[in-house]
Amino acid sequence: MSKKVSIVFHSVCGNNYLIAKEFYNEFKKHKVEVQLLRVNDPNLEELAKQFTIAAQHKNEILKIEEAKVEKLYDSDLIIFGSPTYFGNVSGAMKAFMDEFSPHWPEGKFWGKKMFSFTTCANGQGGGDLCLNAMTIFGQHMGMITIPVPGDLLAGESFPAYGLVHYVGDYSNLRPSGKTILAIKAMTKRLMKI
Repeated sequence: MSKKVSIVFHSVCGNNYLIAKEFYNEFKKHKVEVQLLRVNDPNLEELAKQFTIAAQHKNEILKIEEAKVEKLYDSDLIIFGSPTYFGNVSGAMKAFMDEFSPHWPEGKFWGKKMFSFTTCANGQGGGDLCLNAMTIFGQHMGMITIPVPGDLLAGESFPAYGLVHYVGDYSNLRPSGKTILAIKAMTKRLMKI
């Protein structure tokens, strides 16, 4: 079982926050040391005016400690969550990932385990490409990326790179059903590594 888990998320519409929170609660339920960190987004106040879920959870999100690379040094497992933008991570998540650059030559994150999730409008929105971008980042940092096992949920398939939650109209479809079951199942798998 991982000794310390860090969940780092960026959320625009609010759905990534809800997924990150679900992972956090699952690890807490199993008495795993876990921290929840948000990627800084100076536009959150404005975005909350556009998206229902973001507006409902804005104050909660803003109370979460801001992610800093140094806060991840003692993590055994790091879970990254980003919205999908044009088949890639969000600008805020990319900026955060770029902050790792000075730590790359030192190998500070070499051997740490990493898992990713994203939200995406639909199956053609590039969610798998966003997950792939996070996987490539992790590999550059020397992290061991953890794939989604093929048998995670009977009769369901997921990209190997991580979990994708399809949000439909971007703001009103909360994580539920298959996504919640996948988070619970994946948490149990992650605790075994």
